[in-house]
Parts: sequence; structure tokens; C-alpha cells
Amino acid sequence: MRRLVPWLVLVLCAFAFAQNEPIRLSDAQLETEAFALAMDGDYEGALPLFEEMARRQPESYVPQYNVASSLAQLGRTDESLDALDRALELGFDELAHLQNDPDLDPVRDTDRFKTIIEGWPERMEALAKTRFDELLRKFGGGYYSEEDAFLRLRFAVGLPQQSFSMARGELDTVSRWAVAELFDNLVEADTASVPWVSVVIPTDSDFRRWADIRHGEAARGATRQIAGTYDHDRKELVCKDLGATLRHEVFHALHYRSQSLEGQRHASWVMEGMASLVEDFDTDADGTPSFAPSWRTNLVRKAGGTRHLKTLQELAETPDHLFTGTSQLLHYGHARTVMLYLVAADKLGEFYDNYVDTWERDRTGVQALERTFGTEIDRIELSFRRWLDRLPVAPEQNYPPNATLGIDVDGERGEGLAVLRTAPGSPGRNAGLRRSDVLVAVNGQGTRDINELYRVVGRYVPGDVVVLSVRRGRQMLELPARLASRREFGSVTIPGG
Repeated sequence: MRRLVPWLVLVLCAFAFAQNEPIRLSDAQLETEAFALAMDGDYEGALPLFEEMARRQPESYVPQYNVASSLAQLGRTDESLDALDRALELGFDELAHLQNDPDLDPVRDTDRFKTIIEGWPERMEALAKTRFDELLRKFGGGYYSEEDAFLRLRFAVGLPQQSFSMARGELDTVSRWAVAELFDNLVEADTASVPWVSVVIPTDSDFRRWADIRHGEAARGATRQIAGTYDHDRKELVCKDLGATLRHEVFHALHYRSQSLEGQRHASWVMEGMASLVEDFDTDADGTPSFAPSWRTNLVRKAGGTRHLKTLQELAETPDHLFTGTSQLLHYGHARTVMLYLVAADKLGEFYDNYVDTWERDRTGVQALERTFGTEIDRIELSFRRWLDRLPVAPEQNYPPNATLGIDVDGERGEGLAVLRTAPGSPGRNAGLRRSDVLVAVNGQGTRDINELYRVVGRYVPGDVVVLSVRRGRQMLELPARLASRREFGSVTIPGG
């Protein structure tokens, strides 16, 4: 059985319907009832519901796969394999799930099933190419393409290639760290079981058009909040910027892959906490990432002195739809701060291993935390709160650093910050910055949004000399600048900010 949200607590609903009457359940009710019946072993009752889901979602492979599973359990072998073929045609691509799903045991020894497995690599390569081409067509021409064979990512980029090359270095740092320290099953996995992911980084105008089509009314007036998405079923990632959002969404793609190989689906606080962790980092001398406090941890630090901050147990037990719904910014910040706490204790990898190991018994992650620290969750809470009280405030838009470049910028560029104005006598003007230059990095550290720039500049004091990486037209320039005091020139600002 292929469950869209396996961690959902499924309650058997008392919806009565006659076999020949239309099924009048909502999509959510239909899914809940179908999985409840299947989990109870009533595949005869679940089958018409999965078939109705397939009728309502003709482009999704998920209900077709569940039809195939139900038919297999009912001994209708040929019909099951026909439904499986339809799921494959619609894009089913999880080999590990296909090989290990007990619902398909009755058809696993058939010649047709064996043929599917034997032809899997060729089928997946063709599917990946089709998906990439289809996604690229949505954004028109003029994009250039790159591949990362190790991470199995195909990029289509509408932003300047020089800026993307710098971002690729940052992405490589955190992605290869993630594979080495957390998702080592990806290294050991058969390449054929790790599908390619299509990644599109559009131009600003193309992103706005895509967000409007994808999110409708929700995108109008909220495009600044919708910075990117990863669709695991389609293996498609669309991202507005080359910095924190790109790293966040690619981390999700890697995490989903690792979960799929384990046959798991992790709690939102774990997934979003780790993906948010890689948004803000510095690079150590040995090339490994050093994760830093950020605007997210500032939110949590502020809430820590009030009753608005949940306990660790309450956070872990927050249902996924509430975690990503109400108080989303604080939930994400809280989860990231817990991950930063684990990093500070040198226990993040140990926690993740424990979480994978205890997932069947406790999907919240509380048992994994207790096993990792060797004590009860209440004692971990006390330690976490003491650590949080000592966590430094990160420079960001609400807490600007003392050092400044004395410039105004537009923060809506995906590759960096477009210069709007330089104050007379300011470090930015003295360095040679011009209107419409795009500030990409400071001392090699990416600056794709205001918070990122503040965090990077906040590491220095007035009088320090830094090197600005700037794109001017098709040129990439390196401009030295001596930072000044914010009291003298004001802080970096954005229109309306």
C-alpha cells in the first residue's frame, strides 16, 4: 500500500454507502476511510474507494498504486498488474517501496512483475528526462542546464551562470555533509532506486507567473512568502533564490529519498527542523558547514521568555497539519533551534539514527531524543532552555549589526541584492558599487536576502575590510570595502522594509 501520509492517525469513519451509489465523501474522508479499511484487512471494502480516488486524481500514480495493492490482496493478479502498469505510466518511481510492500507479495513472483524490476533503470531514466523536459517547458526557453550525478539533480537555471556557480559550491557543502552524516543509506543504495530530481531556478518574472498558477489567490500578495516548493511525487523542485531556499528544498529532496528507502515518513518538525538548519551556515577551514544562529533562532529566543514556546514534547507531538499551519514561523524556528542544540551537543547524527530506529514505535521523536541523551524528555527540556538562554542574538532585519555598507538594496532578486542607492562617502560608494549592481557575497559568503547579508556583515566590526562579490551585467567583480558604523550611515534597507 502506498500511503500519502503514513503517519496520519487513521480512524475508521462510519460512512455508509451502497456499492452502486455514487461515493459522496470528500477527498480527505475518502482517503481516511480507504486506508482505515485496508489497514483493517478489508480490501474488498477499500478497493472501490481507491478506484474513486483514481477517478478523481487521473494524473496521480498514488491511487492507481493502491488499487494495484488491493487487487493483489484479493487475488486478482492480472488486474493488479494492469493497475500497477498504469501507476508506472503516471510516474511511480519508488523501487524500494515496490520491492518491499507486503501488499504486493501475491504478484511478486509473476513474470510481469519480474519484467518491471528488470527494466527499472531504463524506465526511470526515461521518466526523469520526460519530467525534466515537461517542467522546463512550463518556464520557456533561455534556461541553461547542469547535472549533479552524485546527488542526482538536474538543474535548469534562468539566473546568471556566474551567480549559480557560487551557489552550487554552497549547496555542495551542505548536501554532501547531509549524505555523509545523516543519509548514508543513499551512498549504499542502488542507483536505480534513487530517482533524479528536476530543479528549476526561474527568472523573477517566471517565478511570479509560476507561483500564481501553482498557488492561485494565495500567491497574489504573498509571493514573498512563497519562495519555493518540492513535490516529492513528481520529483520536481522550483525555487526562487540561490541561497537559503535552495538549500532548504534540496535538503528535503535528499531527506525524502532516505525516508523512502527506509519505508518511513518522518514528522514535520524533524523534516523542517533539519531543512531549516542548512539555511544559515559558515564554512570551516576543512570545508565542513558550521551552522549558525539566525532570524529563526531569534524568534525562539524571544518566545522562550514567554508561555508561547512549547515544550520539546509538545513540539514533537504537534500534528503535521498544525505544525505547518498555525504559528508556522515559530514552529519552524523552534524545530531548527532544537537541531542547532543537537549540533552543539555533537548529537545530531546520533539523534537521526535513533529516530529512524525508533520510528515504528514512536514517530514523534521523543523516544529518539531520550535515547540520544540517555535521560527523560523533561531533563532534556531543562538543558535545552538553559542553552537557549545563552544563545547569541543573530544579526538580522530586526536586529541590524553595527557594521554597515551604507547602501539601499532590493531584496527581491533570486541571485542576490540589487543596489538601489549608495550614501555619499559610504563604504559601498567608496568601494565602487553602482546602482543595479547585484551583491552576491561578502568575503565569499552568500548574501541572497537581507537577513543573510546582516548575518554575514554582523561577523565584522566597523573598520574591517571585506571583499564584495558583485555582478555587473555579465561581469563578476571583487570590490574591497571598509565597513563603517551604522550610526554614521544607517543600516541597509529595502523598499518598504
